[in-house]
Amino acid sequence: MQISFTIDAAAFELEQKEPVKKTLRIGDAEITHALQRIAKASLTEYLKMLVEGGMPSRADEAKQDRLLYLIQSYFGQTLPTESQISTIFQLTQSQSKTLLKNTVSRFRNQLDDILQHSMRAVIETAERAQTVFLVVISSDVIRDELNMLITQNEPTFKPITKRKGSAGQFEISEDSHALLCTTLGLNAVQ
Repeated sequence: MQISFTIDAAAFELEQKEPVKKTLRIGDAEITHALQRIAKASLTEYLKMLVEGGMPSRADEAKQDRLLYLIQSYFGQTLPTESQISTIFQLTQSQSKTLLKNTVSRFRNQLDDILQHSMRAVIETAERAQTVFLVVISSDVIRDELNMLITQNEPTFKPITKRKGSAGQFEISEDSHALLCTTLGLNAVQ
């Protein structure tokens, strides 16, 4: 079903356009598409409220619901980073990590494909460096999920660890990298 509406362009241009672009880190060309996806997330939230009889009674559950709908409608096939969530929800990095972790936990079945895609996207960027693989991971939640896969499948394998002297680069041992590739259905880099 096609649903559309019009917003006051003058008011949007004057008061909201620049803050929205800054928050979402997008340009003029992307703003219409971004707002359409956000509107879809909002409509989904209201439809669920109407059909299921109200809103969650706890504020953290309402945030989790809202994040779920944004993930499904705005972010597409990858989970947002904690930094993106901090900017959008105006939360601290720690609060954003908790929100994302709780949302993934509460809606694991609904978010499984997106979570798997996000983990694959990280592992696909890993580059061999002597006896380890190096990878940039911009989400603590994704790193924790990857480490959980290692622990569940081979508890004796080394978890993903932060590379010394780096802000966001991590080391993955050869055996853990091969395990993650197999578990996530990827071809291991030799």
